[in-house]
Amino acid sequence: MSTGKNKFKQWIGRTETACDDLTITPILAMAAMLDKESLAYAEGDQLPPLWHWLFFLNPAKQSNLAKDGHPERGDFLPPIPLPRRMWAGSRFDFHQPLCIGEKVSRQSTIKSITFKEGRSGNLAFVCVRHEISNLHGLAISEEHDIVYRSHAPTDTSPSLSKPAPTNCDFSKNVDPDPVLLFRYSALTFNGHRI
Repeated sequence: MSTGKNKFKQWIGRTETACDDLTITPILAMAAMLDKESLAYAEGDQLPPLWHWLFFLNPAKQSNLAKDGHPERGDFLPPIPLPRRMWAGSRFDFHQPLCIGEKVSRQSTIKSITFKEGRSGNLAFVCVRHEISNLHGLAISEEHDIVYRSHAPTDTSPSLSKPAPTNCDFSKNVDPDPVLLFRYSALTFNGHRI
């Protein structure tokens, strides 16, 4: 893999654009899944934070999925030859609200690609910057980190997770069970294990 790192630099700056309508059905389904007290959402209401993940779904054909459940590589994301891809984190700036019923667009740009050696083997980190806009301009800036990984060694014990930060504006503890994870995967059209 070390000999091929430079060939992926050409992917930095690659962009793709998508459009979507913030329809109410997935919003009501998300509210029900999260046991919201009220399911009274209507057109014109503000979309709750992070619920934009219900939109801009990639309807990849079943025959175009890789073994990890994600779409095959090489279209927008680089074809880094590591077998597993996972979400590694995100950072957000909320500039203005999105509202139910709006038409929105998302421009995605590959911001960086970095390679590292970890406890479990080779790692590649791809940072994708998403800019989501409505008719009033930029609404959300998101940097989404994707890690490409080697197969996990069989003798590796799971790492301990860090406690959640305590200096948040708001928080909610959610103890996901298999049904909640299945419903979330369905809402976000994930073909991989969460």
